[in-house]
Amino acid sequence: MMAVSHEQRDQGEMSAYVRLRLLRWPALALVTVALGTGAAPSATAGLERLPGITFDDSAAGRLVVTTAAYRLTLDKRNGTIVDLVDRKAGARVAHGTRGCLWRAQSRGRPALESACSFTPGGARRFSYEWTPATATLTLAYRDVALGSATVALRARAQFFDLRVTVENRSAGVVLTNVSLPGELFGDIRTVEAGYAPNVLPGVRLEPGYFTRVGNDLHVYPSRWAFADFVALDAGGGHLSVYSVNRGPIQPVVIGFLRHPPSGRCSGRWFCVIHQFQTWITPRGRWASPVVRIRVGQTADQSILAYRGENGLDAYPSARTKLGPRLNTLARAPLIKADLVKLKPFRDWYEDLPLLPSPALLHPVAFQPGGHDETDPDFLPPDRRWGTNADFTSVVETARSLGQLVMPYLNVSWWSDDSPTMKTLPSPLQPSDIAVIDRDGNPVVDAYGPKSGIVVSPYAPFVRSRVARLMQEWRTDVPADCLFFDQVGARQWLRDFNRASASPLAYYDGWLAVMAPYSDRCLMAEDGWDRLARDFAGFHGSMLMMDREHDLPDEIFGDGNWAPYPLATWLFHDKVLLYQHDLYDGTMTHDGEVLTWNMAFGLVSSYSWNDWIDSISSPWLGLVGDLQRTLGAHYAGVRLTSYRNVTRAVTESTFGDLLVLANWDSTGVHSSGGFGIAPHGFLSRTRDGRALAGSFENTFDGQPLSEGVHYLIVERDDASVTVRQPLGADTTLAVRVPSSWNSGRALHATAIGADGEDIGAVPGELRDGRFAFQYAGELNGHPVAAYRITVSQ
Repeated sequence: MMAVSHEQRDQGEMSAYVRLRLLRWPALALVTVALGTGAAPSATAGLERLPGITFDDSAAGRLVVTTAAYRLTLDKRNGTIVDLVDRKAGARVAHGTRGCLWRAQSRGRPALESACSFTPGGARRFSYEWTPATATLTLAYRDVALGSATVALRARAQFFDLRVTVENRSAGVVLTNVSLPGELFGDIRTVEAGYAPNVLPGVRLEPGYFTRVGNDLHVYPSRWAFADFVALDAGGGHLSVYSVNRGPIQPVVIGFLRHPPSGRCSGRWFCVIHQFQTWITPRGRWASPVVRIRVGQTADQSILAYRGENGLDAYPSARTKLGPRLNTLARAPLIKADLVKLKPFRDWYEDLPLLPSPALLHPVAFQPGGHDETDPDFLPPDRRWGTNADFTSVVETARSLGQLVMPYLNVSWWSDDSPTMKTLPSPLQPSDIAVIDRDGNPVVDAYGPKSGIVVSPYAPFVRSRVARLMQEWRTDVPADCLFFDQVGARQWLRDFNRASASPLAYYDGWLAVMAPYSDRCLMAEDGWDRLARDFAGFHGSMLMMDREHDLPDEIFGDGNWAPYPLATWLFHDKVLLYQHDLYDGTMTHDGEVLTWNMAFGLVSSYSWNDWIDSISSPWLGLVGDLQRTLGAHYAGVRLTSYRNVTRAVTESTFGDLLVLANWDSTGVHSSGGFGIAPHGFLSRTRDGRALAGSFENTFDGQPLSEGVHYLIVERDDASVTVRQPLGADTTLAVRVPSSWNSGRALHATAIGADGEDIGAVPGELRDGRFAFQYAGELNGHPVAAYRITVSQ
């Protein structure tokens, strides 16, 4: 939202909170730990039911589980991980020389520190047992005063599973975090890359990131952790850590950590952190989801495994959720319509036909008093802009032009100055509807001088107000889609509201509130995995974080990160992806933004802004033409491959569409006769019927005039249509229609924006291509396209 500043503040607080927590490692209360779900191979002479897995405890001080994919070694004294080897690569992908199998954190009096404090013969007693029938290693921890722990590790061919069941017998102690595993140590000398779900579409971290003090630790679910997943490449081997959970959301802090020299994760070591957020009261019991540690498979393979094992692949597709609207939305750029930078609704009618068709029109800042002033009350609009009837008339006119309308909304944060807050029915108080923190206070967010409460999705009044809002946008001003700020971006919160299902269930509550409206084309700021079940669009990217706040360089280090399509692998067929909806810096007005969109499958966005007369910019035509031509080939379509062609060039494949992206800011990349401009792209379908991109020097082996040329080519058997929405006049050579033969003539005709012929232009054959002069104007008329046809 406009209040990215509050997200920035939340991020800073979270980083500080996690940093303090993880650097200090407060004393622990006792935990019970149990591991694994599902069948797993086992191997012992005479009892082997699942071949290929062996257990060996014959060596002094060692417990060893071996499969064809990995060898896991534990300390026989207390179950500490000694090392983990990717056997196919012959690489140690994790070390455990200073880590513990599990750790916990408590509020209150000191308690047990970790699994490392147990021994076979001490007062805190440790024992183990191997069960070959299920390939399960059970590690038992017992403390008479503080509780007990049982750890079961179930081995499978490519991974092993961990699961924690916590029994807290410590009087007066609440367990707030349980780490499983306690830490996995990586070696900065062998690390090749890390992969993290930090803001859509995700990031790849370079080796330099792991040598600097810092962390990318964030709470899932949130904009900074859209999946419970991290992965690592080291020494040619591969490792991933994630939860398998189809039950209630289990929040978790995940990421990579490197301490200052005095810390555990320092020197030659960094740590992989996977820390469940809990609220385990005295005499309470808690069971974690499965933690799956997968070895020998790439980040791409592992994130697809995460998708399947967590049930995301079974979510309704974008096609199912949107029906016929997908055909329109895939070809419709988002057009942000900020009322403050435009004009009243009654003055839109002349401009609406100048916008692309189709388009997704996105009105913002229309509510009484302005942006963030009256949430959750958005209708009627501010009188400066018009009435409900004026707004409805604009919606009807837009629809008649083939456009859809999606208003900006927010139901999870309510302004103190909103009519709803000022007229709460007696005896309701703000504390009855707010998220309540651990100290019993309502959670308040302020955006500059604007203050409001974060509301609890479990409060009955909140649910009824959301239902009324949804009805308003059916009857008062009918809308095609609905955008909800913050619900996909806000950091997860503990919610102690009396109505809450549990202190951990904040986002489960919002999933339940929004589920009945999954047919309403719901879209969210940013987004995370489970929202993809009911929502149809996510809005946000790391590019916005980079351009507006410089956060990636601050967190990861300049040159230590690159965008990586973890989210695209996860749910690109479930939701449509967009750049941030309110930040103009990632609207499509430069080549880098456009290349991001094409490489990661984002629908392009554009800001309709009278302050800068954006409606006359050639970028508006380019955005509309590109989205109409290519959108149906990638929007709502699964990513099927992604790879680096060179260090600076990537290749993405969505169904039948292949996209080459040149991330170099200065150098042209040549591919098959096409000069892909700096921060440019080349997209084409496998059948050759659509091709588009930003080109410099050459196009299909033929020279271009100076500068960058944005070209779109569509062909069928009988004709080829070429558009250049942006670029200087140039000689252009395109491959002839497939129906042409040497006995037939070719003709080039200039076409106007209305589709009518302007006039013929000369051309000639060159090596199977038809060459002609592409001019932006002919006979005093602007040219929208040239069509090459075969004479009858």
